[in-house]
Amino acid sequence: MAPQQQNPQGPLNMSPPRPEISILISGAGIGGLMTALELHRYGFQHIRILERNPHNSHLGDSFTIGPTAVQAFRNWPWMQQRSAEIGYEPLAAMHTCTGERLKGPMEFGELMGGKGGKGGELGGKQTDLVPKVYRHTRPKFHGMLLEQLESVGIAVEYGKAVASYFEDANGGKGGVVLQDGEKITADLVVAADGINTNSQELITGHPVPARPSGSAIWRVAFPVEIAMEDPAVAERFRLMEDGRSVIELWFGPGMHGVFWRSEDQMSWAITHPDEGTAAESWLHRSSPEEVLKFTAKIPGWPEVADRVIKLTPPDQLVHWQLKWRDPQPKSTSPAGRVVQLGDAAHTFLPTSGSGGTQAMEDAVSLATCLSLAKDPAKIPEAICVHELLRFQRVSCLQAFGVKNAKDFRSAGEKPSTAKSIPGTTETATQAQGPPAPASTETPKPAAKGPPLVHVAKWMLEHDPEQYAIDNYGKALSHLTHDTEFENTNKPMNMQYRPWTIDGLLEAQRKGEPTVLDGDWS
Repeated sequence: MAPQQQNPQGPLNMSPPRPEISILISGAGIGGLMTALELHRYGFQHIRILERNPHNSHLGDSFTIGPTAVQAFRNWPWMQQRSAEIGYEPLAAMHTCTGERLKGPMEFGELMGGKGGKGGELGGKQTDLVPKVYRHTRPKFHGMLLEQLESVGIAVEYGKAVASYFEDANGGKGGVVLQDGEKITADLVVAADGINTNSQELITGHPVPARPSGSAIWRVAFPVEIAMEDPAVAERFRLMEDGRSVIELWFGPGMHGVFWRSEDQMSWAITHPDEGTAAESWLHRSSPEEVLKFTAKIPGWPEVADRVIKLTPPDQLVHWQLKWRDPQPKSTSPAGRVVQLGDAAHTFLPTSGSGGTQAMEDAVSLATCLSLAKDPAKIPEAICVHELLRFQRVSCLQAFGVKNAKDFRSAGEKPSTAKSIPGTTETATQAQGPPAPASTETPKPAAKGPPLVHVAKWMLEHDPEQYAIDNYGKALSHLTHDTEFENTNKPMNMQYRPWTIDGLLEAQRKGEPTVLDGDWS
């Protein structure tokens, strides 16, 4: 990795100052921090960020950042460079839950239906065949955003837990009440405080709690040196000849997992049925022994995977409950002074691979729409336009997360008879038993076949900033004069239909048509 640039520089294309508008952001996650940065770039000067945690948290493992989010850094030269320095471009390989390889290693974009080659930013100016997909560790990525914020003079106020949201329609203000009773107001409040936000009652008129999905995930990342102390683990999880790492995706009935030995970390995650012992918190811990009880029930589960689990520092293993909420068409308050963003507006399962990317798209879209509002009185129309431009797109991506979860669970279900495994020279019977050390040869293009993760051009070739600029007027006319308007940042060949999680799952079970049917290319 290249040395870090020491002094973050400000953004390109900085807009004139907008001192007349104050904005309060609740939540210092990726979406909240990126919103503050983009608002600053558009000239907004009175920005406050509140965070419930008492201090900056360095917890978390890794997540995917897609090309539509990466392109946001084109206006932030230091973050563009730093993101490339701290990001990973791993290869991907598919395995059954016995550790046998089904496909790969291959470029991550090929897993999503690319045509080969290393690829680039399809959402920006670069148009190579395979999308560039970065894998980031949460602590490093979050630290990069905080460092950039500090460089432009914006600080996070920690220990400020929001208990409720309110708005004053006549006074043109939104506000929050903190747990200690303090009230804070602003021209606009952005609720970027996650899936358990307290803003739902104001937005919808009643609480809309996220509910358990029925699944939970053990997840952890720790220094690779700990894992490499075990010779069997070191032999099984090797870097490629060119030094690149491989994310191994493991699939089996009722579970799926990830094992990833990167240059500096060993991480793994296992998604499994929720038995009521998980919680949605980075502070909720489990023990390796609990995981081993689960893996002992998986037929053919390899010893080397258990060895990795046993090496896990017990104080770092998170047991995370996966929750979801039906798509919520409303993310803006009645008077237009509070708007939800990121997980507060739309929840994603990890199988969507879209949570972080869509939070950043939200940030860019919201800031752009607010920049097009010429005075504080037009803030309500700006956030309603933002809501119209975003809802159908994120709803479609949420549905894909539900679909992918089902596909992941069935991906490892394979007849036990000997047959060729796509993309390898192994057969199913040859691959049984202890998994062989992963090949370190530079990969050739993977065998052609349907992508495991369904990805289409509309997902990758989207620029939320330009989309908002191009469509703001048309969307506003639709809202105010009921003129015709159709979003083009979703599948072009489908008519959006509202859906619910229960309805989608039931239709899939019965083989009935769903929102996912049709040509979504």
